[in-house]
Amino acid sequence: MSGTRESSAPLPRRRRLLFASGILASALVSLAVGAEVVLRLCGVAPWRLPSNTTSVEPGGSLFRPDPVLGYTHLPGAFVVTLATGYKFRMTHLPNTLRVTHQMETYPSSPEKESIWIFGCSHTHGWSLNDEETYPWLLQEFFPDFEIVNFGVSGYGTLHSLLQLQEALQHSRPRLVVLAYASFHDVRNLLLRKRQKAVLVMQRFGSVLQPYARLDEQGELRIEMATQEYREFPLMRLSALSHFLEMTWNDIEASRSNSAEVAHKLVLEIDRVAKDHGTRLVVAFIHQKCDEMKRFTDEHGIPSVDISVDLSIPGNTNKPHNPHPSARANRFYADALEPFLRRMLAETAATDARVEADVLK
Repeated sequence: MSGTRESSAPLPRRRRLLFASGILASALVSLAVGAEVVLRLCGVAPWRLPSNTTSVEPGGSLFRPDPVLGYTHLPGAFVVTLATGYKFRMTHLPNTLRVTHQMETYPSSPEKESIWIFGCSHTHGWSLNDEETYPWLLQEFFPDFEIVNFGVSGYGTLHSLLQLQEALQHSRPRLVVLAYASFHDVRNLLLRKRQKAVLVMQRFGSVLQPYARLDEQGELRIEMATQEYREFPLMRLSALSHFLEMTWNDIEASRSNSAEVAHKLVLEIDRVAKDHGTRLVVAFIHQKCDEMKRFTDEHGIPSVDISVDLSIPGNTNKPHNPHPSARANRFYADALEPFLRRMLAETAATDARVEADVLK
């Protein structure tokens, strides 16, 4: 009898364990359902890859693959129509860069010195006509120089370095202007946030991505991306899963060394420019660039804040598009023009002193 009682004693414990597990599972399901409801009420939705409601004529594409930069704009004249019906015109030269003056005035005189401006869609001028972009407006301020707009939608500081290295093989500008925004830092590392954004850009053509890392010695290592974005399970069905995915992406970005990589990239751009006898200046085209401002000041890299408050109505093209408006681009040009004149005067004075020293 005692043997029977001992053999049956564990059964109640197993039942209690199963009962507790059932209660816990029910509580977790209830918690998940409650969180799903609350998140949806707060505006969080399951993730959807935005439908292609933007049309590009002709051809339907804006990008083409590039073995160094990952992708570049396609050459040609395009009309882009957004979902709201808003239209804008963009013209890219055979070298894929956006025009800064009328097409019939190309090519410019080879005797003209140039000013190169590097940046992202803010510099390229997404949602603006050619003549509304700030590089075009700067060309009007500096008719004796050729303003070259290297801005490309989606580019980061790493792209600017790669563009500069490639372009310097053919010519040398008077000044190199890096239009920097703090959101470029995530792009340089190709973190999950950036990979997710690239999925949206794919609708305009094939988009590959170079990315930067620091090796064990703290030196830059640049590679081309081969990985694809991995979605969280059920994030296209569940607001909770999408919320967890976005939270994970934010944590990854906050724990990354993106600022350190950005600093290394700017130093490398400065070194490359100096090695080719030109000068780097940094224009902060977006707010919240205090950390990079301190860094450029510490390393003697001239900089200027040309940012505008994009929360002010009229400074963006909302409700059509959140990019800077023609008014904001006018501000960029007006803020950058006196700074560039001062930099050109300083470089001319430096060149004169060097020439005088050589003649002594």
